[in-house]
Amino acid sequence: MSFFAYSAVDANGQMVKGTLESDDLDTASRDVVAKGLYLISIKATSSQLGWLHKTMASFQVKRMEVIEFAQSLAVMLKAGLPILTCLEDIIASTSNKALRSAIQDIRQKVEQGGSVSGALAAQGPIFPGTLKTLITVGEGTGRLDASLQEAADHLLRVQHLADAIKKALMYPAFAITTTLSALVFWLAFVLPKLTGTMTGMGVKLPALTRALISVSALFQAHWGTMLLALLLLPIAFYLLGKNKKARYYRDWAAIKIPIVRLIVYNKLLASFAEQFGILVAAGIAMDRLFDLLIPSLGNEYFAVRLLKAKENILNGSLISESLKEQEIFPNLVLRMISIGETSGTLDTQLRFLSGYYAKKLNDATESLGKLIEPLVMLVIGALFAVIIMGLMLPIYDLVSKMGK
Repeated sequence: MSFFAYSAVDANGQMVKGTLESDDLDTASRDVVAKGLYLISIKATSSQLGWLHKTMASFQVKRMEVIEFAQSLAVMLKAGLPILTCLEDIIASTSNKALRSAIQDIRQKVEQGGSVSGALAAQGPIFPGTLKTLITVGEGTGRLDASLQEAADHLLRVQHLADAIKKALMYPAFAITTTLSALVFWLAFVLPKLTGTMTGMGVKLPALTRALISVSALFQAHWGTMLLALLLLPIAFYLLGKNKKARYYRDWAAIKIPIVRLIVYNKLLASFAEQFGILVAAGIAMDRLFDLLIPSLGNEYFAVRLLKAKENILNGSLISESLKEQEIFPNLVLRMISIGETSGTLDTQLRFLSGYYAKKLNDATESLGKLIEPLVMLVIGALFAVIIMGLMLPIYDLVSKMGK
């Protein structure tokens, strides 16, 4: 399969650009026309550019739009409508170009005999892993509508969580950014003029002020490099995330750092219990279950540990014992899973754990602002203390000399 980039016009006369995978140029051209588009140009492109285009398209699709897609498809399928009819109706009512193009591609692949899960997987990061996993389960169990509804509910909870975290972090981010901006302005413009005046008057500058002068000189000499490094920092983190070993240590740190652990760890436990319970209730075999569960969690540290647990389970060990050996789950999770194994109610125990950790996660999110605020005030206070002391100490020395 090769990647092809195309330009086309839709039925409303709007320009549409996209990429698709196909066997050859002629097949790719027919695939574009089959979407109901008027093809203008098409050419082969590299797999890297095709992946990049799909990644950029994913940024244009909001999480709520994906939730609406899953919710609408679940309702239509439950009403007994054919899958192709459902997708056609959703395409007609979707205003987002990137999402509409993706759904058109999904419809085309399904019409050609492909699975819905395979069609979603071909869209790259536009659709989250949880949705792909649950659709795979729904297709395997014949409960696609129920799996889509579960996916929509899960994604909605994730969206509410993300909104709550953003709200809690808004004030700390504003306060720290404002303080750092003031510090940079003071170091770059105010301090050099004041120190020049004080040095000319023969004032002996204290160690703190001299240290600030050195920082100011360093900033003035290399401010361009510092700004570039700041802008490249997100790219560096992104590239590190592509390295499996770097991801492992990053994800390990995320569940160990205080405050961050409250959100990340509880989210992982809630997602693990919820999706594990769904897969168990669907009757998925353990080897296939872990293959579906692990990627959807999005944590490399958990992935490595769960793969080891999977090997032990397939070798005949109990689920609870295998998970206990990995030392990543609290006693409550291990105890409830053990009870579920011995009583045959594993899915019920996992649903309880999912609700418990979802509530714990909500409580942690609501108190996040209160937990961070003292730290923010401490940082801001320390920065202002350094600024004031660096300025006031030489002034105090000057006033003392004038008094004498």
